[in-house]
Amino acid sequence: MVWPIGLAAAVVLAAAGPALAAPPAALPATARVVLRSTDVDTGAPLSGARFELWRETNDRAGLQSTGPAADERQDGGCVTAAKGVCTVELTTGETYYAVQVAVPAGYERPDEPFAGFDLREGAAREGLVVNVPNRRRDAEYGGGIRVRKRDGKTGAPLHGAVFEIWKETNATTGLQTAGVEADQRARPGCATDADGTCDFEGLADGAYFLVEKDVPEGYVLPKNPVAGPWRLDGESGRRLVLTVYNKRAEQIPTVGADDDRRSRTARAGAPPE
Repeated sequence: MVWPIGLAAAVVLAAAGPALAAPPAALPATARVVLRSTDVDTGAPLSGARFELWRETNDRAGLQSTGPAADERQDGGCVTAAKGVCTVELTTGETYYAVQVAVPAGYERPDEPFAGFDLREGAAREGLVVNVPNRRRDAEYGGGIRVRKRDGKTGAPLHGAVFEIWKETNATTGLQTAGVEADQRARPGCATDADGTCDFEGLADGAYFLVEKDVPEGYVLPKNPVAGPWRLDGESGRRLVLTVYNKRAEQIPTVGADDDRRSRTARAGAPPE
């Protein structure tokens, strides 16, 4: 038998019934980050490099690891094994810094104190590799590459162009800048001065690529910003001068190589008219 009930009784019964469970909150996506330590001159993997990971939390450029407004150090960290790599799992959608707090035996600390990287959503599928090269403490090399930036029409020096030098270390044709088999960035970026020049010193023998990262105001990056490789060895006197020409309009820059020791110039092309 079904007994009719009033509105007030129905409200009481409804309140006493079991509440519907809220759907579980979606867990944040995470991604695998591979930290890679290598010899900057040979690309050989290095074991014993210990890393800390920090998350950007204070909206200030770069890593702040001390003080009341410091960024957030992540639990864990890792130490590279025989293959020169170790892995951590981090939440995507954040900016992080990898800090090498212990170096492989016989090596110096990196040229740059930390490596910053954005862990985007796509990294959850593909992962991310962060390369941190080290140089031997006793490494003394006399090689050097000077970069000269010039206006393609007038030949005037251009201030504020930014370049990187990468060394060929993986025996694969062309420059590879990412992944566990990447070539080595030999030195931090260099910006041309008022004379339109910047210098990369202390380089070992080998083949090098020049990468144009930024140009002075009013100029444009070339479609292919990578030039080279050029060989730095006894034949070149271990000193090279690379001249890069750019126009204000769309164009492909011309790159030349000057041999200081022999006081002659071997160019890949003349400056555009």
